Amino acid sequence: MERETFISKFTALAERIKQTYGVNLWLVEVLGKRHSYVAGHKEDSFLPPEPIYLNDRFAVVSNEWEKIPEEERKQLISFLKEDLLK
Repeated sequence: MERETFISKFTALAERIKQTYGVNLWLVEVLGKRHSYVAGHKEDSFLPPEPIYLNDRFAVVSNEWEKIPEEERKQLISFLKEDLLK
């Protein structure tokens, strides 16, 4: 999938998650030890953000994963891994 299409779909999904659960999600590109912001709703917080790696190049980050019900979170990560990273 083209990078622009992937980013566009991720941004729409991050907006839906923010409206539904009040959780900020952002996409980062993994560049060695560095994580570079790509898209989504980034929040500065005292809590450390927790990345969930989609593959060796991208991760989804939030410091509020616990606000998303576990089953919904699993579906979200599965969707990102299987459908958006094709």
